[in-house]
Amino acid sequence: MMDVVLKYEEVSSNPAQQLDDLKETIRKYSALISASNTGSWEYFPKTGFWDCNSIYFSMLGRDINDYRFSIVKNLDERWTDLLHPDDREAATSRFQQYLVNPDGIYENTFRMKHADGSWLWIRSSGGFLKARDAGNLPTLIGTHTDITQLMKAEEDAHQERLLLRTLIDNLPDTIYIKDAAGRKIIANKTDVVTIGASCEAEIIGKTDLELFPNEIGLRGYENDMEILRTGKALLNKEEVFYDKNGNQHWLLTSKVPVSDEDGKVTRIVGIGHNITERKRSDEALNNLNMELNAQSEELSQQAEELKALNEQLIKQKEQELEKAIAQGKFEIASEVLHDIGNALVGFGSYLTRINRGIEKNNLDSIKNLLLFLKAQQTLIGTSIGDNKAAALVAITEGIEKSQLEHHKEATTSINELLNIVSHIQEILNIQRQFVRGHGGSHERKLVNIAHIIDDSRSMLFASFDKRGVKLIINVKPGNHIIKGDHTKLMQVILNILKNSLEAIDMEKDEKSISVFLETIDDYISLKIVDTGEGFDEETSRRFFERGFTTKKSGTGLGLYNCKSIVESHAGSFNISSDGVGKGATIAIKFAI
Repeated sequence: MMDVVLKYEEVSSNPAQQLDDLKETIRKYSALISASNTGSWEYFPKTGFWDCNSIYFSMLGRDINDYRFSIVKNLDERWTDLLHPDDREAATSRFQQYLVNPDGIYENTFRMKHADGSWLWIRSSGGFLKARDAGNLPTLIGTHTDITQLMKAEEDAHQERLLLRTLIDNLPDTIYIKDAAGRKIIANKTDVVTIGASCEAEIIGKTDLELFPNEIGLRGYENDMEILRTGKALLNKEEVFYDKNGNQHWLLTSKVPVSDEDGKVTRIVGIGHNITERKRSDEALNNLNMELNAQSEELSQQAEELKALNEQLIKQKEQELEKAIAQGKFEIASEVLHDIGNALVGFGSYLTRINRGIEKNNLDSIKNLLLFLKAQQTLIGTSIGDNKAAALVAITEGIEKSQLEHHKEATTSINELLNIVSHIQEILNIQRQFVRGHGGSHERKLVNIAHIIDDSRSMLFASFDKRGVKLIINVKPGNHIIKGDHTKLMQVILNILKNSLEAIDMEKDEKSISVFLETIDDYISLKIVDTGEGFDEETSRRFFERGFTTKKSGTGLGLYNCKSIVESHAGSFNISSDGVGKGATIAIKFAI
């Protein structure tokens, strides 16, 4: 309105034109005020009259027509009575002060009651309008603007700032904000305590160089400058520092740059998580781990020693058990062989007596009788008749022939039995040597592998013959002698030949076991190849496991012991097969 009056004073001196211009100006300002939803008011101090436009009341949910305009003093009705009780004293006091001393622009903020009972925040602004002449009364004019939403937003922001500050002040981590020069502008309570200050005011406006006048401050300040220069965050950096008492602490620090709309870094937000206890715990844990590792290594070493001792004891027990079993077996075998030998001696003696008895039969007397009868056949025929004499000669010839054939057959059978007994006795002698060899220590002497093969063949001859298995032995000329235990080596070859024999299907057309012996350079090669059932790869990997066997009544010690014996003679033992049904090959090598 003040500008309206000034505008009115500046128009031409034409009264009609002045009036039109004034009306147009008033219309424009009225439209502007209406469009801005701003309430306008006018107060006349001399009369105490308060005038206002319709928007003044409509923003309060009221109608201007509900208020009288005839009275002079209406300030209370139109303004004072609508003020919030808590704001009334301050608002009216500010208004009266301006009336007394109208210096500058009148500004006042208060709450006014809406028709629905709510309260609106109003910002009132105005000023005195100069009178054109002495006859006019001074007028205070102004506007009312609804700032409820603004005040609510400011209150919400204030509450958020209050909550945020309460939050960061009560967090156990250090939280701070620095400006573009690296000076702290916010520091929470933990940061204040960490630095060793008594309050936030002692920290604000200072850089790390000022807060920590040492290499720690220099490191922090240089990190700040690098972040401000590059805009790159520093994340999870372990930093060490000392408090005012000289105690060492560790922080896990992160610093993040904050940029303005132009992309320029203007702030640094920092957070530091105190990891002192964790570091100390880690150090204690590391020390404990080192101690435990040392103890673990010591225990592992002791465990290995116990394991080795246990294995040694187990092996010793097994050896003692095997020795005891073997001793028992060979004691029984020795007794059996002794009994068989005694029986064979008696049987041989009996055959010898029979043979001697047969030899005592006087075939010569029968021959002489036959010659006499033939010579005297004519004379005898005159006595008993020619037919009877011829019959007597024929009978005598038959007796001679029968006795001769019986004598030959009996002599041949007895001689064959005597030979068999002799062969059995030879086998028994070998068996006795084998049994005697298991009594204790085995002195190693020069032994010929070819001779051991022959002895083994002799012992198993009957078994091969009974099963119809052909044994082929191919010994190439050469030196087949090593220093070893004759009995144990025979045990190996007997076991292998017996296993091969048992592996052959009796229904097969081709049943054979081939033995190849030759000396190559500095070792003796012995191969035993059979046409037995063979085996698969899985079985081959388990042959030398102690206790593993493919036989229903096997002990799983045969091949294991064979391999052990061969290896004790500086040799190698290997068994292979092309698959099930394709036979097996035993390959043994002895170093010369």
